[in-house]
Amino acid sequence: MFERIFKYHYSKKYAYAIDVIALVLAMELLLFLNGAGLIVRSPMDKVIFVALALGCITLFRGYRMLLRFTTFIDIGKITSGLLLALTIYAIFIQADTRAHYNYLLLLFYFSLSFLSLYRLVVKLLYARVIKEDKLINTLLFGAGDNGLQTKRALDDSNTVNVLGFIDDDPAKIGRSIEGIAVVQLNEKLERLIAHKKVQQVIITAQDVSQKKKNELFTFFKNKGVKIFTVPPLNDLASNQGIVSKLKPVKIEDLLRRDEINIDLERNKSQYTQKTILVTGAAGSIGSEIVRQLLSFNPETMVLFDQAETPLFNLKNELANTSSTTQLHYYLQDITDTAALNQCFAQFSFDVVFHAAAYKHVFMTEAIPKAAIINNIMGTKAVVDASIENNVGHLVMVSTDKAVNPSNVMGASKRIAEMYVAKVAQASSTQLITTRFGNVLGSNGSVVPIFKQQIEKGGPVTVTHPEITRYFMTITEACQLVLEAGATGTGGEIYVFDMGQPVRIADLATNMIRLSGLVEGQDISIQYTGLRPGEKLYEELLTDKENLKSSHNPLIFIAEKEVFDQDKLMAIEQLIVAAQKGEEATQLVAKMKAIVPEFKSMNSPYEQLDQD
Repeated sequence: MFERIFKYHYSKKYAYAIDVIALVLAMELLLFLNGAGLIVRSPMDKVIFVALALGCITLFRGYRMLLRFTTFIDIGKITSGLLLALTIYAIFIQADTRAHYNYLLLLFYFSLSFLSLYRLVVKLLYARVIKEDKLINTLLFGAGDNGLQTKRALDDSNTVNVLGFIDDDPAKIGRSIEGIAVVQLNEKLERLIAHKKVQQVIITAQDVSQKKKNELFTFFKNKGVKIFTVPPLNDLASNQGIVSKLKPVKIEDLLRRDEINIDLERNKSQYTQKTILVTGAAGSIGSEIVRQLLSFNPETMVLFDQAETPLFNLKNELANTSSTTQLHYYLQDITDTAALNQCFAQFSFDVVFHAAAYKHVFMTEAIPKAAIINNIMGTKAVVDASIENNVGHLVMVSTDKAVNPSNVMGASKRIAEMYVAKVAQASSTQLITTRFGNVLGSNGSVVPIFKQQIEKGGPVTVTHPEITRYFMTITEACQLVLEAGATGTGGEIYVFDMGQPVRIADLATNMIRLSGLVEGQDISIQYTGLRPGEKLYEELLTDKENLKSSHNPLIFIAEKEVFDQDKLMAIEQLIVAAQKGEEATQLVAKMKAIVPEFKSMNSPYEQLDQD
């Protein structure tokens, strides 16, 4: 009945009726206190005062509110109405003595108290009875301005019940904001979560560090509490309201680092109004490089890729941008030297980004020839064409699997690195290599695979309980690739700060939890054993490399290695052998001769290491 009256079918007649009762009670209380020498008014005077009060409150729009949303603004309207009513009433009763004024003052006090009290009771009952039973119990992380505005917006919703704020500011902990306590991450909060059955936490602060995000997720993940974020204050004015703006925390949010600061002026100088070639442009890395380059307004970009459908999809995507850059699409293979030379002859490139590569360990382990032709011969073709055509900068995208490789793919990328480093010694083209680990969301990466497995109800497959990998987002990786291209002087291998390695088993568990499920109950995790060429952990440096810092704290430079002419000859012979279709074992043996640290793992080529 309470909910029906005050939530769905609230009418002014209820407020008028209850206000009459409140005003009469105020005057009766004064009558009870008459022993103090107060004036006793006639029944007609009481009727006149009640009518004046109702009329003046109506005049100040005091009956337009909904009781369950009463605020101090609404109380102010009632106060203004009462003051006007008492002024008129004072004239009516010809108040001119201290007794009159005392009576009017106390009448104002008791009337306002009763009128305000029942409204606040209604609001409190709604918040504590209806909301606790029907709404989502929620905590807000961040007791600042954005947190307060979020709390107020959620109070007006019909889906969320805000129970408290979480903050790590000692000045706020233990205090309250609009009656809501501010707590910290501790055992007291754990008891609150269990007692109040908290269902979600909303991160309202916009400057939360990556470390704090991970701390929050670790604290809540085993408690069945979901985590969301909200947009900045300016976005909360959307007509759709704040609840529709809540965004679930994704695994990418936990694995990305704090904001990367790049040298914008240096990047603009390097890429604005320049002619740029991107190989592998339709791939996950290449396409993101293209998107980020467009923000620097190059004059011309050539997008070179052999994958027809992905290149077509990228063309359709970029057709909707407002960029003035001239875009050209080349459906060609980088191992086709004639097509490559034709492209270089048509355009005078200032910068080349070489992202084309075969990168799937399992596929290249089965067919080493493909890795040699595409990753080594293709890189050689792009580098040679760049040098021959006097390109200013070339940036090659490599991988941490090239370090002490355990598979054919990693070894092929390491040999490509060697070739770039060797020819850079005598080249006017500044040849730069960038090396980083796994990229979230890239084609074939573990994150989309886990997502698909979770959507299907599992199981989620992990090769080994202790396997670890470095991760960064595509956006972060490509930001640093562009930064390296703008600052490199030639011959360097830029190694990106990948943060801490992540256990794949923990990654799987966190993704299951973020989906609102529990590992081992809703979805199982199965260990399938290491695949051919796969090792437990990746490295970012070879034994012969040392790091030195650069201008960017997230980019390091591996000391340049010097390779003799014999390496170039061996690489040439390897390419020729692959072109002739030599048997896989013989090709891998030649790769091991070029890269002595290449030790196969979980692979039929392990026998070559024993021999």
